[in-house]
Amino acid sequence: MSDARHTTSVASSATAKILPRRRIGRSWREIRRGAAAARIKDLFYGATADAEALDMAIADALSVLAQQGAPMRMGEMADALRITPATATRAVTCLTDKGLAERVKATDDQRSILVTVTPLGLDRYASISERVATGLDEILSEFDEQEKEQLADLLERFVKSVDRYVATNDVSNESN
Repeated sequence: MSDARHTTSVASSATAKILPRRRIGRSWREIRRGAAAARIKDLFYGATADAEALDMAIADALSVLAQQGAPMRMGEMADALRITPATATRAVTCLTDKGLAERVKATDDQRSILVTVTPLGLDRYASISERVATGLDEILSEFDEQEKEQLADLLERFVKSVDRYVATNDVSNESN
């Protein structure tokens, strides 16, 4: 193979490896910012001006409680949400202020406080879940069943890769 063709081949190979990463990065950026992200939040969790609207993080906390089906310790909730216990406490405070959850004493240890979803919280969770399911069905309507399975598999692998990356890299060691 001539040097010119070999150089072109290597350059094409390098471009092919970079382009998917750039495309994924660009897609990730577009999903998380801009008008589309704000609009999805409003469509799924309620418009900001709506008294029943929930921040996505608070909706996630409600989801964990509703799916658990039993009272949870704050540490369990923090682990399930992948957040600190202090952040979980703030989320629970927001939920209790809205009447969507309540704190109860643990029966096995009177010093421990558990969190449980209220009937109003279950209703709100059902409403949000229905809106999310309807929205995802519409968003995914452009994909056939095989593509949906492939996308689900790839996203699950992506999440695991992100988790591994975060677990093995310490931000405090990074130089600025």
